[in-house]
Amino acid sequence: MKRRVVVYYSLTDNTKEAAETIAGRLDADLFRIETAKPMPQSMAKQMFFGGMQATFCMKPKLKALPTNLSSYDEIIVGTPIWASKNAPAINTLLASGKVREQVTAVFTFSGGGDNDKCMAKLSGKLPNLKAQVALADRKNPLAKENEARLVAFLKEIL
Repeated sequence: MKRRVVVYYSLTDNTKEAAETIAGRLDADLFRIETAKPMPQSMAKQMFFGGMQATFCMKPKLKALPTNLSSYDEIIVGTPIWASKNAPAINTLLASGKVREQVTAVFTFSGGGDNDKCMAKLSGKLPNLKAQVALADRKNPLAKENEARLVAFLKEIL
C-alpha cells in the first residue's frame, strides 16, 4: 500500500475542506502549510499581497514543513489560485526537486475560473503528475460540481 500525504495551503478554508476529504478517503496523512508571516486580515490587503507574491513567484518562509516528506510514496498538493498561479507557499514547498518528483496529484481552488493557467504552470514543474482537479470556490455557482469532480479525481489517484 502506498504511503500518501496531502499537503495544502488554505487561506479561507476552501482548500482545507477538500484536503481533509481527500486525505480521509485515501487514508492519507494530512499537513497544512502555514507561512511564518501571516497574511493581512483585510480582504483587500490579502488580495494585494497575495496577488503580488503569486505574480512574482515568491517563496515565503514557512512555519514548518514535515521533515519526513521523503518517506512518502506520493504527495498530493492542494492550493488556492491567486493571480492565475498557485499560492506562494506552494512555491516554497516545491523548491525541493525531491518533493516535486513525489507530487503525483494536485487540486486547485478558484473563484474566477483561472485553473487552466495555474495547472499548466504546475504541470511543467511536476514531472510525475498523474491527476489534477480544478474546484470552484464555495461562493462560485460551479461549486455544486465539486463533489463529483472530487470523486473522479480520487478514482484517478487510486
